[in-house]
Amino acid sequence: MAGEKILVVDDAKNIRDTFSLAFDEYNIVPVASAREALGILRKPNDIDLVVLDVVMPEMDGLELLKEIKKLNSEHKVVIMTGYSTKDVAIEALRSQADEYIEKPFDIEKTKEIFKRLLDENRSPYGADTSDTEKKIKYAQRLIERNYHKVLSLQDISKEIFLSYKYSSRLFKQRIGKSFNEYKLQLKITSAKQLLRKTNYTISQVAYKVGYQNPDSFMKMFKRVTGLTPSEYRDSSKQRKKG
Repeated sequence: MAGEKILVVDDAKNIRDTFSLAFDEYNIVPVASAREALGILRKPNDIDLVVLDVVMPEMDGLELLKEIKKLNSEHKVVIMTGYSTKDVAIEALRSQADEYIEKPFDIEKTKEIFKRLLDENRSPYGADTSDTEKKIKYAQRLIERNYHKVLSLQDISKEIFLSYKYSSRLFKQRIGKSFNEYKLQLKITSAKQLLRKTNYTISQVAYKVGYQNPDSFMKMFKRVTGLTPSEYRDSSKQRKKG
């Protein structure tokens, strides 16, 4: 049975076909353009790894890499590069790519790279766990990767083939929080990290974690943390100095 889902972005059909054949232990999702890739990644998805070519029409690999990281900085991305574009791979690594592979690529070495990157995402549950546990873990992964998008418990319920009411009760029992509480926790945790580690404005942070209205974000942040985003950022700076 296919394992983790890998999105392969390359305008060359022979490369896409090679991935589907050579890496059949994974669920390979081949697309021919950046537009198709972004169409998948902008919607709630369960993509575990993105592999993309540097040289593509419309939008090159580095531009696509930046767009992917804007959507979700935690997405694992591997850049594919030819000998003539090796310098581009170095630039890609500086631009937050997780790894790069050279064409023609060594299948065994590439499998090692995939395994190493996917191990960081892999579920801690073993093969002998119950179907229900797997579904809840899968639901968690979907939320963690898409908390900043429009995502409801109804969407999750459809994905794991359970009723809304049962999903809601099961989620609370297994996770210890309701769907909305868990999603909010992820938003606030991400916002705290952005406030500590970036110079984004409060509005930019709000948009990054999925709020279209910065005022709503500021009210919710204060309700959860007891501080406004600005106060939290200032206190973080003070702790660093201390």
